[in-house]
Parts: sequence; structure tokens; C-alpha cells
Amino acid sequence: MVNRKFVALVTVAAFSQTACYNTYFISKTELEKLESTAEAQEVVEVYGDCPGEVAALPTHTMWAQTDEVPAAEPSEEAPVESTEVASDVTSDAPTDAPAVSTDGCSLVKVSAGNALYIAKSDGEMRRVTPFNFIMSQGQLVSPEYNLLENLSDVKGAEVNEFSTWKTVATIAGVSAVAIGTFVGISLAAPSGSN
Repeated sequence: MVNRKFVALVTVAAFSQTACYNTYFISKTELEKLESTAEAQEVVEVYGDCPGEVAALPTHTMWAQTDEVPAAEPSEEAPVESTEVASDVTSDAPTDAPAVSTDGCSLVKVSAGNALYIAKSDGEMRRVTPFNFIMSQGQLVSPEYNLLENLSDVKGAEVNEFSTWKTVATIAGVSAVAIGTFVGISLAAPSGSN
């Protein structure tokens, strides 16, 4: 009986580790910033979960969660600030790319260690490594994963970003459950005769 409880506890702890990431959806325009031909940087900032982007894509992991940032309330001072931010974001974009509005978007810092999943029109998700794929001539090519997709089939991508507070909360929760279980077993165990 105790072994079953221990196995169940370890299984819950193992599955809860997948909740240590925030998942964001980025558009195809933002995905272009993460290809191998982009300027070499250690961390690239992209904007994810923007209002109006594809919201009905199926997620590839059951436990992934997204921190939603509500859209800023309009005020007299807000238009000046949001215009400056939007111009900074679109200044590096190609001239034929649509302008990216950052209102209500989440800033995501992506490095080569982030998990990146290409979202296709049919709902299929394909893994690629940031800065190790090319988007050109109507195709997305990732030699590492033997991936060749038509750009017209790509809607965007999901980026997993490590969440420190979720990791700390998970470790604290699992530790509390483990300690509570051991204390409970110790208190419930019959006293032995020596």
C-alpha cells in the first residue's frame, strides 16, 4: 500500500515538471526573427499571444500554461508610448511585412535553449530549434529535424519559456506533499515493541 502511494507521488511529481514553462504563440513575422539568417544574438525578443493572432491552435502539451497580459487601457498618455514601441519593433522588419502592434502582447525572450514548435494550418506541430532553420523561397527548412514545409502551411509557432516561479512553486509543493506523507506515515504507524 505504501509503495503504491510512493509511486503515485513520484508520478505526479514527474508530470508536474511540464508545468514549469509558459507557452506563447508567435506569428510568422515574429518567427522570422528566430531563423538562422537573423542577426546573431544570444537572446532575441519576440512578441507572442497578440490579440487577433490564431487563438484556436491545439497545444502540444497538456500542462502548458500561458501568462496572459491584458491590453492596456486607453489613456491620454498611452498613444505616445505605444507608438514608440511599435515603431521600434517594426523598424527591423522587412518593408513588405505587416506592422506588428505590441498592445496586449507578451514579450518573450528566446534563446537557443527554448523549445520551438512550428504550427501548421492543419493543427500539426513540428519541432525546430531556434536559429537553426531557414525561411526562404516559400519554404521552411530545418536540417536538424529533416523538416521541409511550405510557408503557406505555416501559421506561426509556439515558444516555451522557462518559468522560475512555476518551478519554485512545483518544487515547494512536491516537497510539502513528500514531507507530509512521511510525517503522516510516521504518525499512523503502530508503535512497535522492543
